[in-house]
Amino acid sequence: MPIIVDTGTVPSTDRFDYWASAHARVLHPLRLRRPGSGPFAGRIRAHRVGPVTLFRIEGDASTIERTSLLVSRRDPEELQITHLVRGRFRIEQGGRVAVIGVGDISGYETSHPYEVQSAGRFELLLFSLPRALFGPRADAICARTATTLDRRSGRAAVAGPFLRGLADRIEDGSLDASATGLADCVVDVVRLLYGNEPGPVGGAVHGHPSTALFPQVCAYVDAHLADPALGPRSIAAAHFVSPRQLHKVFEVEGHTVAGYVRDRRLDAVCRDLVDPVLLDQPIRAIAASRGFTDAPYFSRLFRKTRGCTPGEFRVRAFDR
Repeated sequence: MPIIVDTGTVPSTDRFDYWASAHARVLHPLRLRRPGSGPFAGRIRAHRVGPVTLFRIEGDASTIERTSLLVSRRDPEELQITHLVRGRFRIEQGGRVAVIGVGDISGYETSHPYEVQSAGRFELLLFSLPRALFGPRADAICARTATTLDRRSGRAAVAGPFLRGLADRIEDGSLDASATGLADCVVDVVRLLYGNEPGPVGGAVHGHPSTALFPQVCAYVDAHLADPALGPRSIAAAHFVSPRQLHKVFEVEGHTVAGYVRDRRLDAVCRDLVDPVLLDQPIRAIAASRGFTDAPYFSRLFRKTRGCTPGEFRVRAFDR
């Protein structure tokens, strides 16, 4: 993982100022302060994983603040997921406050003010993801920033080791950051972290409780997005249930089958459009690779759901 900021490269008297200016340059406009005026040390390493940027940040005690004025100056429209490796953090955003320790996960987003405070030396992994990767779910996810996801229970107990293992292996060279599907895995882990907890469900469908069948179908859909014939009949046949039973399972989960397939295809196209590795790929080819074989329909749908054309979406991502 390349080092992009190291306070050891500047005179000791200039290190905190260098650290503060580097944050604004590498991340987005921020204001930093620290307790006292003694020696300061910090280092930032970074790696691109498709449209996701992975940072490993180590530093001495400091407070980071993003005000409304700084938001107005530049907003990359990103969700920042923090996995703490060492130290203790306090994150505040939108009236919510999270206090996290080693192994815990929390997050904040760049479009609204936030404050992050460390009382002592720290080390963290920061996954920076464009909000656009989450499509219509972005607002719901961002409404849950500055909450503590405890390493000892629930989804964080699964996601934390994955995120840390991914970072460690990219850093030691045993995992290629450009590996196909790796960014999708990170996005899906964040969806897992901030997805709705499963609620009570009704009876079985041909021996399958809907809580068991629904994730199986979702995984099948993600694996077959490129198939233009993907739809209720083919999905139902692959899972040995009738289309009617399949629709019932999705209804319990608050979705329609066709709507879910459409949304997952759109989310995948958005990830591909902002992936630097695919920058030379025509938009039509990207859409077709995700099952949108009717180009005019795809363009209309994209504009309706994203508020801009696919071309404008791609340009904005690389103009930030």
